[in-house]
Amino acid sequence: MEGFTIEGWDDFVENFSKFVDKWADKKKILLQRMANIYHGEVIPHVPVDTSRLVDSITIFGEGIPHDFVEVGTNVEYALYVNDGHVQHKRFLPADKLSVGGKAKYLKNRNQKGIMLKESYVNGSFFMEKGMQDAKPRLNRLVESFLQQIGREIEGGSL
Repeated sequence: MEGFTIEGWDDFVENFSKFVDKWADKKKILLQRMANIYHGEVIPHVPVDTSRLVDSITIFGEGIPHDFVEVGTNVEYALYVNDGHVQHKRFLPADKLSVGGKAKYLKNRNQKGIMLKESYVNGSFFMEKGMQDAKPRLNRLVESFLQQIGREIEGGSL
């Protein structure tokens, strides 16, 4: 009985074994690049008041061994800025208000401030806008990564 052989099979198995050995490092690099792209696209959408929120947006790489990476912030009010929030009715102590760069005194000099009404502050959705902007670059990166994997397994450079 004649044996069955596939030409190049041994080379394929050897290349695949080398690839598997380097998979964790390759995955880590891919996830870090993806996080950097997303981080770079989020930053321009973050509203700047004191720069605290912008400065706090970081990449958390603890999830890389579990196939994920996070971009976010530990600033408590970031959720309100991103998603929006209700500003409840409150008293604003003041003797004058600044409107358009001009000081406007309150009607009654005995008045110690004004009562602000409840209102909704729309969110800026900087995380969502950043992801929307990052998607084309992320797709290109992943496509390029997959093509490189294919070349390596077929016998290209590792």
